[in-house]
Amino acid sequence: MEEYKKFIEKSWKKFIETGDIDNGVRTEIAESWKRCKSYGVDPINKNVRPKYSVDADHKTYENEELISVARPIMENVYNIVRGSEFAIILTDKDGYIIEVIGDEDMLKKMDDLNFVKGELWTEKAVGTNAIGTALYINKAIQTIGADHYSITQHSWTCSASPIHDEEGNIIGCINMSGNYYNAHSHTLGIVTAAAHSIQKQLALTIANNLMNVTFNSTCEGMIALDEKLDIKKVNGKALEILNISFEDILNINIKETLRNVSFDKIITLDYKVYNNVECDFYIKNNRVRCIINAVPMKVNEKFVGVVITFRKTQDVHKLVSKVVGYKASYNFDDIITKNSKMKDMIEFAKKASKSDCNILIEGESGTGKELISQSIHNYSDRSSGPFVAINCASIPRELVESELFGYEKGAFTGASKEGHPGKFEIADEGTIFLDEIGELPLDMQTKLLRVLDNNKITRVGGTYEKQLNVRVIVATNRDLKEEIKKKNFRKDLYYRLSVMNIKTIPLNDRKEDIEILVKYFLKKLDIKNGQVGKKVSTYYINKLKEHNWSGNVRELRNVVERDYYLSDISLDLSNYIDEESFSGNDVEKAKINVVPMKSIEKEIIENALKKYNGNIVKTSQVLNIGRSTLYRKIKKYNIIVK
Repeated sequence: MEEYKKFIEKSWKKFIETGDIDNGVRTEIAESWKRCKSYGVDPINKNVRPKYSVDADHKTYENEELISVARPIMENVYNIVRGSEFAIILTDKDGYIIEVIGDEDMLKKMDDLNFVKGELWTEKAVGTNAIGTALYINKAIQTIGADHYSITQHSWTCSASPIHDEEGNIIGCINMSGNYYNAHSHTLGIVTAAAHSIQKQLALTIANNLMNVTFNSTCEGMIALDEKLDIKKVNGKALEILNISFEDILNINIKETLRNVSFDKIITLDYKVYNNVECDFYIKNNRVRCIINAVPMKVNEKFVGVVITFRKTQDVHKLVSKVVGYKASYNFDDIITKNSKMKDMIEFAKKASKSDCNILIEGESGTGKELISQSIHNYSDRSSGPFVAINCASIPRELVESELFGYEKGAFTGASKEGHPGKFEIADEGTIFLDEIGELPLDMQTKLLRVLDNNKITRVGGTYEKQLNVRVIVATNRDLKEEIKKKNFRKDLYYRLSVMNIKTIPLNDRKEDIEILVKYFLKKLDIKNGQVGKKVSTYYINKLKEHNWSGNVRELRNVVERDYYLSDISLDLSNYIDEESFSGNDVEKAKINVVPMKSIEKEIIENALKKYNGNIVKTSQVLNIGRSTLYRKIKKYNIIVK
């Protein structure tokens, strides 16, 4: 080592005086000297001035994560060399010193050399040195005595190694500096090992931070248990769902809190896994129903803990509602009318929507009862919640209760083993629309009355009453007061449902709406079929107004749709009003030629096939019939498909 010191000092002097480099000088040092000379670094300047100083606090803040990881490792290294006149220095990727640890005497010498926080130690700033050169060549290097380009550093020995991130980018440099007579090759090995340790620890820290961010940002509650089933980690969402503090949750007994989960089976060799199971958390005398996943953690086939993830059942139901389409599509603006009574009805419905009262909608079939109920929902404060519509007449009598209120696992033969939520649960925080309420069996009317009284439901086969927040809207085309007299409907239920009573207006009482309704239907049909505005005659509108619309708006829409497909663009719809639309007298008054329906049907199919070049799929879609039905009719009428 002494021979090298003498050699390099002589070689440095020769280079400074002549620019020539001896063959024995290390390539990294020789190349660095050349760079420093080209930079114009003064090798003789003994009065070092901080040319490139920056605010040390700002640099510390910028590199906070690197410093927090590196400092413990720097302290470990320093403990090895403590008292041997060495200091450990950390720089950022640009070469600015951001952390220093060392003996007091050494720190004073470093201060005299401006080897302190906030100073730049690149080759361009101070000449060849372990930090600047290591950063330039991107590998570890040791500089001893006259290896340094500046004579002010010839009494030093430095060993430095760059620090990289996971992508191999330089993020800093660690350096160990001391008196040059203490130089030893082992110091370079120590520094290199320290740099690798920082890199690994930093990668681990980043991974851990990412895991923590994921853990705390997920929309699910998460609880991590150790092998003794003690809670070791919990995220903020879990605390929010269970309405409990972090301190309190650490002290709960998970077996008593999640009574439906068999933790004994999880921790045994069975390693039972729970996926999407509905369970109750019992927290401070409260019961929180959630959908959970419970998965055992294993290391080398040894049980080390359990991870539980969960969401509130009602939140899952909201998601299901969005996916399966439990939402209202219509608004009050979709109700087309210029009738004053209809407008009064809409204004009343708007006022009713702002309350949470039960609403009974009465009216004939086809008058838009569900359209009104959807509009009420979308106009209410519950518009962001689910809208669940169910036709009471379409449910088999024996399934009404389970359909409305759900059932627990094993409640009856054929029941799902996980149980099943009813429509009321799915509608929680939203609106449930019970159409044809007059068809509800009497025993179910009693149970519905109880739900309306206390806003709680009990699943079939269950014992737990679940609190709900559901707005109830019902509709009927029956005269419920007459049904009460016939003992078919409960009087108390009627008054409970009809807190707000809305009566729809039959089309026969608002015939001034027929024209705007027809034009609306035609516009929708044009859009659907890619047509350009079919015309409708005044005569056609007048004949429609003369008709007795027992099926109301629904019947009108069906007539217009049928006549639309019977007409050409060049013909008005008045030519196609037939006996299916009106009574015989109306047909006679309209002086319309009555032709057999079979002939019309054959003509419609032939025209459609011609228009779509024999495309069966497109033709069946336009005619709104199945392909098999279309093939059958083609065969029936001996139609030739071209």
